[in-house]
Amino acid sequence: MLTKFGFLGSAALILGVLIVMIAAGWLLSSLVWLVRRRHAAVSLDESSPTGLSEFTWTEEPPRPH
Repeated sequence: MLTKFGFLGSAALILGVLIVMIAAGWLLSSLVWLVRRRHAAVSLDESSPTGLSEFTWTEEPPRPH
């Protein structure tokens, strides 16, 4: 490859492949994020209020030690 493209051509080819791989990783992670976000929104709509979903903060006086 080095004899066909030369040093700068080989470096540019390697950098180009690296950039394409990084872009593919970003695209894949964005796709996974969107799918998980959609799945979480659907499961929140279908679920009933359980656990700490009804929790509200109240001020309590500090306890003596």
